[in-house]
Amino acid sequence: MFRPIQMNGTGRHTYYMEQIPSASLMAHVACYWESGLILQSSKKPDMDGGIVQPDMSVLVPARVLPDGCTDMLITYDSVGSLHSYGYCGNYTHPFAVPGPSDAPASADYTFGVRFFPGGAYVFHGLPLEEFTDRRIPLHECWPVELSELQERMAGTKSFKERVQVMNTYLSPLSLQPNTYEHDLMKNVLHRIFKDGGRMSVRELAMREVVSERQLHRKFAEWIGVSPKRFSEVVRFHRVLGSIHQGHTADGVALALNHGFFDQAHLIRQFRKFYGETPLTAAKEHQRMLSDLYNNPVVPLVYTEW
Repeated sequence: MFRPIQMNGTGRHTYYMEQIPSASLMAHVACYWESGLILQSSKKPDMDGGIVQPDMSVLVPARVLPDGCTDMLITYDSVGSLHSYGYCGNYTHPFAVPGPSDAPASADYTFGVRFFPGGAYVFHGLPLEEFTDRRIPLHECWPVELSELQERMAGTKSFKERVQVMNTYLSPLSLQPNTYEHDLMKNVLHRIFKDGGRMSVRELAMREVVSERQLHRKFAEWIGVSPKRFSEVVRFHRVLGSIHQGHTADGVALALNHGFFDQAHLIRQFRKFYGETPLTAAKEHQRMLSDLYNNPVVPLVYTEW
């Protein structure tokens, strides 16, 4: 029901790839991803450690867009042959990632685990509001010793191997949250996704027979932002999805279809989460859309916990 989209730039010496997790993790993990530098300017690694041809179109920086997701990040420094482990909370504002120089000197990469909204909470059990707009060392929030993961990850030589290691590592780690909280958040998120983020916080609370204050508190714990802010993010991604489907000719209709007062209201909200207008997004999407979303055969959806 929710397809959070990230806009990944193209470059002569960079690559980006994604892979869905094992079936047991699909309720919590949106995907595994990896980005890095290419040693040979005409080739990039594929999932099996081989090579495929990269996109050599006009260079465009990647955009990190607010999406309600959080990420575990493993960055490899080839100079020191070291991996560093971090955790990123929700970003509430978009930003562009500058591309590397035209002459990469190493094969550095970042491997990521992108958790669905609320997905990370079932692994580390800490309030997500503590990590909003922050990147911290993973050991500061991860509940188990990292030595096993670090040892296994150090021995990997391809994206495919890193995916296999992470599937094995994460599968037995999910916590058993309070059943009431679990059901409440599952139901509220379902309502937000189904309605495309247009339902008010008051109505969400009324339908779940909870107070607005309680709903805000649970969102701070599980998601890291308020239910209103998260609903705005979901609606933004619905608009972005429509743009990617080519529904940009009539801006007024686009605004009304997604519950905005008018086109000006849509543009203001869109700028808040994209950094540019819907017209700019329409021009960029063909060469920046992430791999999984370019392939309609691959399902990447919110599933019940």
